[in-house]
Amino acid sequence: MPRDSFNPTFARRRASSRRCGRRSLNACSRRCRTENDRIPARGHSMRVTVLCGVLLLMCVSPHQAQQPSDPARETLNFNPDWRFIKDDPSGASAEHFDDGAWALVSAPHTYNDVDTFDNPSTPGHRGEQVQWGGRTWYRKTFTVPAAWRGRKVFIEFEGVRQIAEVYLNGTRLGVHKTGFTPFGFDLTPHLRVGVQNVLAVMADNRFMKDPLEGALAEIQSELNKMIPENPNELRADQIPWNNPHWHPAHGGIYRNVKLHITDPLHIPLPLYSFLQTAGAYAYAHGITDAAAQVTVEVPVKNERGQVANVELRTEIIDADGEVALVLTQSKSVAAGASDELVMSGALPSPRMWEPEYPHVYRVVNTLRVAGRTVDAVEIPLGIRTAMWDVDRGLSINGRPLKLRGWGQKSTNEWPGLGAAIPDWMQFYTLRQMREAGANFVRWGHTAGGPSQIAATDRLGLIVDQPGVDGESDTVGAAWLLRAQAFRDAVIYFRNNPSILVWEGGNQKVTREHARELRGYMDKYDPHGGRVYAHRRPDQITAEFMDVAVGTEGGREIAHLPVFEGEYNREESPRRVWDDDSPPNFGYPEAKGMTYHLTSEQFAVNQVTQFRKIAPAWHSGGANWIYSDSTSGGRVPAEVARASGEVDGVRLPKEAYYVTRVMFDLTPQAHIIGHWTYPAGTKKTVFVVSNAESVELFVNGRSVGKGARSDEFLFTFKDVVWERGEIKAVAMRGGTAVATQTKRTAGAPVRLTLKAIANDDGLRADGQDVVLIDVEAVDADGNRHPTVQQRVDFEVEGPGIWRGGYNSGKVNSVNHPFLDLEAGINRVAVRAARTAGSIVVRATSAGMPPASITIESRPFVSANGMSTTMPAMPAVRLAAARPTHPNLTAETSRPGAQRASSRPAMVGRFVKTMEYSGPGASIVHVETNAANGRNVYVDRDYRFDDLPASLSGADWIQVADGDERYSAVDLVEMAVSAGTIVTIAHDPRVPVPGWLRAQFQPAAGSITVNGQAMRLYTREVDAEQSLTLGSNNEAAPRDANMYLVFVTQK
Repeated sequence: MPRDSFNPTFARRRASSRRCGRRSLNACSRRCRTENDRIPARGHSMRVTVLCGVLLLMCVSPHQAQQPSDPARETLNFNPDWRFIKDDPSGASAEHFDDGAWALVSAPHTYNDVDTFDNPSTPGHRGEQVQWGGRTWYRKTFTVPAAWRGRKVFIEFEGVRQIAEVYLNGTRLGVHKTGFTPFGFDLTPHLRVGVQNVLAVMADNRFMKDPLEGALAEIQSELNKMIPENPNELRADQIPWNNPHWHPAHGGIYRNVKLHITDPLHIPLPLYSFLQTAGAYAYAHGITDAAAQVTVEVPVKNERGQVANVELRTEIIDADGEVALVLTQSKSVAAGASDELVMSGALPSPRMWEPEYPHVYRVVNTLRVAGRTVDAVEIPLGIRTAMWDVDRGLSINGRPLKLRGWGQKSTNEWPGLGAAIPDWMQFYTLRQMREAGANFVRWGHTAGGPSQIAATDRLGLIVDQPGVDGESDTVGAAWLLRAQAFRDAVIYFRNNPSILVWEGGNQKVTREHARELRGYMDKYDPHGGRVYAHRRPDQITAEFMDVAVGTEGGREIAHLPVFEGEYNREESPRRVWDDDSPPNFGYPEAKGMTYHLTSEQFAVNQVTQFRKIAPAWHSGGANWIYSDSTSGGRVPAEVARASGEVDGVRLPKEAYYVTRVMFDLTPQAHIIGHWTYPAGTKKTVFVVSNAESVELFVNGRSVGKGARSDEFLFTFKDVVWERGEIKAVAMRGGTAVATQTKRTAGAPVRLTLKAIANDDGLRADGQDVVLIDVEAVDADGNRHPTVQQRVDFEVEGPGIWRGGYNSGKVNSVNHPFLDLEAGINRVAVRAARTAGSIVVRATSAGMPPASITIESRPFVSANGMSTTMPAMPAVRLAAARPTHPNLTAETSRPGAQRASSRPAMVGRFVKTMEYSGPGASIVHVETNAANGRNVYVDRDYRFDDLPASLSGADWIQVADGDERYSAVDLVEMAVSAGTIVTIAHDPRVPVPGWLRAQFQPAAGSITVNGQAMRLYTREVDAEQSLTLGSNNEAAPRDANMYLVFVTQK
């Protein structure tokens, strides 16, 4: 992605300067925002604060008698000022329960911010299990203003983990259990105007834990036996995706809460569960550079007492505020009835949505009766077309596009904050990806939230959006819940242009389940230009798929287009530079663990891993994962799964800069590491560049040109360190196109502090956050890359210390101290509800104290609500608008092109094979097994006693070094009908559950490296896909890796 073609600027949006003449909430909010815009962001006067407070209080006063003359929809921020208790007191749902002693919090909120990123990763991918789980309560008391009399009031929760029981004035409205999809209720029947109302929410995050003993396949089998059929009986700790193995179990109202106030005659919300409504739907077809046909489907619900003759006006407005198309229609809607208005029109010269130009139209639907507006709803529209081809990969708007990006947990959790972060921080993570040249994100394995998807729309990140899943099919009530969540996600997000893929699951499912999920896409999003996919599918699941989600560069369903879901699943912390850098000199604390890569090795491996998505037929895809997460770690030396290219607080590792070189088409060079070493150091220097050659200079002297490998990596051996600078010059055609210089840092002499906040500053709303970077620098202001020492902090003013973490230290979060790592760390301070100056001071041995002052801005709210919505930065489009002269109505048809014929098999009996272990780049299928041939891909052991039954077999030449690697899906393979699959397993290793469950012991054995290996077999009558798990994480260090043979019956 050339940098000058996508240059986002993040600017404040200014509100209208229209004066406030009525007491509607929206008018009062406009007046307050206008006053705020007239003075600087810092140092607001008390006069403005009081003025806004008075105006808003007037708006929500229960004694307000005047009916607003413009009763169109109002959407209010319902985040502030909840009462909370981390307990389950009896009677907490009752209207008159005394919650006066409870804590005052604002959403997004989690009660697991204090116990995450602070325990060693549990072996076996089991995630952070030492977290508090239980039933908790939130309550809010508010008064309904008289202006709402006769109107409808809906509440929308963007997400509550894991189970939410919602009560209004003691009446239970419903129970929501998916944990990750938005849901809502109609509050109207139970609200009382002019008096206090009490909303109570019970949030239950009791979570499933994988036992520390036993194989994961057996655990899953036992779990399914315990799942009830009745959803009402399904407990939080029986929900498969509510497991830190897959997602950190951060409980609470961890996403935004809104109120929607509408006329009884209104356009319904896209909240299907409980409301049974799907909202408006807009889509484009027949797309060319000259015009696009746009269709808008708008449902109308009439809860008035009489027939309504409605007039619908839809304006499609471009990013410059210009109306590009107007559609109108009238219809009579009977009292108590629901109807739908469908309109189409040609939009001339459409501005396409694509990664380098993510243009989003606003579709404003205004409902009128007798010329009076009764409701107005805005939805996004991105005009784009996507074609997936089995031989050529993905094309967007008629141009080939290789997906480059990351997978990311939708919890998007931070140390000290958990999953409850403000919207601008969701944007911050995604903007980091975009700045590295990414154009794709796969949310795994639960749906990205509303703010995350809004950010991908604006930033131009293509999205693979799932419903909810862990990594297997499920049964009973858990499946009903999963299917409902997928349906609700499709309905809620079907207008967001960044979503190109609906992912049905992280693994294959039964035919019935695949048909059901595909059916929801076909019913609720038939025209959105999206495809349906699964990761790790079999031929049965593939019957319903348009494309496949691959793993580690593989392709199970060879006749379908494929994009990558998870490559590069290794782990390494940011703090460990390389084998030559103090204070670690390597990574000794991880010796013998699944991964023990230094930051340098992890960065170099990015280049090798990138080859997996390089073939022209491959659509590209997701590096797994973007930021270090507490789910699924495999290195007990760390408090997180360190697979991220950035750490838990989003500080980049060297791997981030390597991926930027490969993802971004702008000429670049990056020297992996630093240039501050002990005297006498001689080391290999690695440079990554997208140029043709790289020459390296030390203090101006050339050390030659690097040996090029894997297209991007340039290696310089035996470079002698000397104080000064090292410089890489990247060239194309003999001309320098990019350079990078790194210099030796002097002794650290001081700390520097830098604040990171949203563009409009820190809001005193009880949930906003300011991030503060602390660095140890030399006399010239250069960060010292190997300083790793303690820093102590003090906070003064209306801020709540949230701190940061140390990646290799237990219990490092929520303390007023932490260590620098590689000379830098990042901490967080949450805003209180009072505005003012927050002073943060930092001290560290041998350096003078440092301090920074952050001003938190007043946040106007009253009665538990505000007209100021959660903030997210704006994005300015590139000046150059792309054109698509070759795009015709015929070529713009979205969809997927399958192979016209069945592809060649990878073996005689093995159709496809994927391997996800560390040796994935070299593991492959061999044919014609025979004595004298190499057993493993990484050892010189040879077969010498193969029985006749295995002679001539296909076998997977696995890596013996992966014998202790942990994965439930280590091997995914499809085999022909009429075959026998044989596993040879080392008896010194406990028999894994997947082997016991799928195979039967057989007579005979084979000898590998002097050890007899027992045989297990399975007959395959029909073409079938098999998933094989780990050897066993408890395997002795000298044990053999299991082998897989396939023969004909």
